[in-house]
Amino acid sequence: MKFAPRIAFVDLETTGMSPHDHAITEIAVLLVTQHDGEPRLEEWSSLVNPQRPIPAEIQFLTGISNEMVRSAPSFAELATALRARLADAVFVAHHVRFDYGFIKQAFADVGIDYTAKTLCTVRLSKLLDPDRSPHSLDALVHRHNLGEEDRHRALGDARLIYRYVNKMYARRGAEVVEPAIRRLLKQPSLPAHLPADALTAIPNRPGVYQFLGVNDHPLYIGKSIHLRERVASHFINDHRSERGVRLASEIRRITWQETVGDFGAQLLEQTLIRQLAPAHNTALRRKLNQVVLAPFSAPVLAPFPALTASTASAKKAPKLLQWRSVNSPATELVGCYGPFNSRSSAKQWLTTQAPQHGICLAALGFERAPAGAPCFNRQLGRCAGCCVAQQSLADLAANLSTACEVVRIPEWPYPRGLICIERPDAGAQVKHPEPCALHLFDQWCYLGSVPDHAAADAVFANAPRQFDADSYSLLRRALRSEEWSLSFTPV
Repeated sequence: MKFAPRIAFVDLETTGMSPHDHAITEIAVLLVTQHDGEPRLEEWSSLVNPQRPIPAEIQFLTGISNEMVRSAPSFAELATALRARLADAVFVAHHVRFDYGFIKQAFADVGIDYTAKTLCTVRLSKLLDPDRSPHSLDALVHRHNLGEEDRHRALGDARLIYRYVNKMYARRGAEVVEPAIRRLLKQPSLPAHLPADALTAIPNRPGVYQFLGVNDHPLYIGKSIHLRERVASHFINDHRSERGVRLASEIRRITWQETVGDFGAQLLEQTLIRQLAPAHNTALRRKLNQVVLAPFSAPVLAPFPALTASTASAKKAPKLLQWRSVNSPATELVGCYGPFNSRSSAKQWLTTQAPQHGICLAALGFERAPAGAPCFNRQLGRCAGCCVAQQSLADLAANLSTACEVVRIPEWPYPRGLICIERPDAGAQVKHPEPCALHLFDQWCYLGSVPDHAAADAVFANAPRQFDADSYSLLRRALRSEEWSLSFTPV
């Protein structure tokens, strides 16, 4: 076993799955060092006081109880000596991303920086025995007769992974095992269920990638102008969140689609997220209740008299705000204000704008005020006085319109539609000469992308006009910036 001068076989027991929210309860390190050409093995283990209760199901699984760790040292007390023990050693573990993520976070919590090369024995087993499954530690123990140890205790499991690597050397020889290990050490620490060459075929070009789980269930969708680098970054970064741990344990396959550039990648990403609703794109769920504010026009104000002291309370405040869903027909959204992710986010935004425009929050129903009493902003000189009948509703509506002008959805400026022609950035490596993509819009709605003008007419004729806040914002930004390699052709 000579693939590194220092090799640390590590196993941990913890109170849960998230390095941020849970803590280590036991650590074991089997350190292999070379002395005069011969390996020397040193065993070390310790219970760790997690300074929080151990859940009952974890106690049942590991046999480590709250009583056992009550008098154990904390990680902070062990950190300096443990850091010295692990210094310059290859960090070896079964599902290494879990153990390494916990150790790295625990060191960071006590102000110690720790990084190491990592080797996952799950991935090593898959590389050496691709036709054998499963590759769990229990399966390896049974398959390779690794002997009996106290499973789910740190020292017992560390001994088992050490024996597994030794067994591979004995059965396959160093000439087979060490090239496999060197190959894994050169790669990011991929999740255990992905093949070692999972990143090889991914181009370093603009596009969209998907992480798929069992039965190709979509887990996560992302985009990048450098696909391979972006995908690799998910696995180079250590697991420090429960969400990251879950994603790594669920992923089974990676797929991707190339695009001409970043603009097309963002449009495709948004489209796929809406269509497939991947489990880990949590931002999607936060946008299901998007709304716009209707214009503050005379019909809205007509039923309400000028605000007087008798109508100043929040319960009797005139309903100046009318909401529309972004799922309304696109033509009904022109002139509205937004879009906002929810009514509450719209109210929060208006609250921040109110002092600058003399808007009365009591008149909007955002603040409770006794009848005829000044609102809080009025007392600070930041309200024009609608709450105390010093401003008419018409003037309040005008102030609201001025405040919201920055988020008004404008009239669609093109008689039929707009074609955004995207070409690669200068110097980009492309497979075909002068590729381009045509991104089609009408009434602020994204209709789709085509490779040439021949297909554009059919899309303009048949595609539904479905307003989407993300593609609307993306087009507005594109029209006023030079961020992308785009040209625009009205239909």
